[in-house]
Amino acid sequence: MAQNPRIKPPANPVDAANKKILADRLERIEAARPEIPDLGLGLKKPEEREPATANEFMDVFDKKAFGDGREATITKIIYGPDPLVDNSPAFREALEKYGREDLAGMYQEAIVLKGVGAMPDKMMAKALGMAIDKFGRESVAAAFRERVLKIKSRQVEIDASDELDPEILGSAILAETVKRHERPGMEYRFFTQLCVDRMGWRGYAPVKENGDVVKAGTLMLGEMRREKVEARRLKQQMVAREKLAGLADAYAATGAQALEEATQRGFKVQGISTLGADDTLTANRAGADGDEYLGQSRNAGLELSRK
Repeated sequence: MAQNPRIKPPANPVDAANKKILADRLERIEAARPEIPDLGLGLKKPEEREPATANEFMDVFDKKAFGDGREATITKIIYGPDPLVDNSPAFREALEKYGREDLAGMYQEAIVLKGVGAMPDKMMAKALGMAIDKFGRESVAAAFRERVLKIKSRQVEIDASDELDPEILGSAILAETVKRHERPGMEYRFFTQLCVDRMGWRGYAPVKENGDVVKAGTLMLGEMRREKVEARRLKQQMVAREKLAGLADAYAATGAQALEEATQRGFKVQGISTLGADDTLTANRAGADGDEYLGQSRNAGLELSRK
């Protein structure tokens, strides 16, 4: 015969007695426990103490609701600017992987054992070979170790998230990506994969982290020393000025040729010429209603500029 689930079975007196025995035993243990003296070390967690002010109350509330925020950032070491770091991506990648002190010792041992074979970069290997021929492996290895140890470094706090979300940051994704990896004295630019495939990095070096190129969405980050960027800009400006000067000369030549052809055809062109960038036009009287601009002057002619 099935039992009605609404009717509770009678309590077992044995279970109730066992529970009471265990409770009494726990009470005797706690009463016999010696009291731990307060050494004044302040080892209690901040949230265990009652807040004394409104500001402390808000701090405790924020930590309980959102955490203390220590996991939001990590410390990263940025190396440079330095010619070794800036001109050799392979050296920079090894520096970020092993650290300055360890890499200096590794290069010292490798130069003694392998000579120029210790350098992954061709230009650095060439310079190393010239130094070894003149001073010997041991001396060059020790000198290169000291050279590596002189590379400047600094610690920065960056976002600990694995990647920045373009949908959240929007247009700020590019600035945030540069901020996480920027080094003093460097200029940064983003490249598409199509641009790199067709024209290369155009003098920029790809910025890498853990062996992979840093990206903002699908855009890849590259860097170049600021003085090189400025020199390139000055060269481009000079080329642009030369092209503009050629256009102005061609304009003046075309105008002069047109006037000469008009004269040969019998047109009266006396006092007519092409206007140059340095020429000025001054308004004269042109009738009863022509005094509005009387005496006013303005520059005339063709003048091109590019910023």
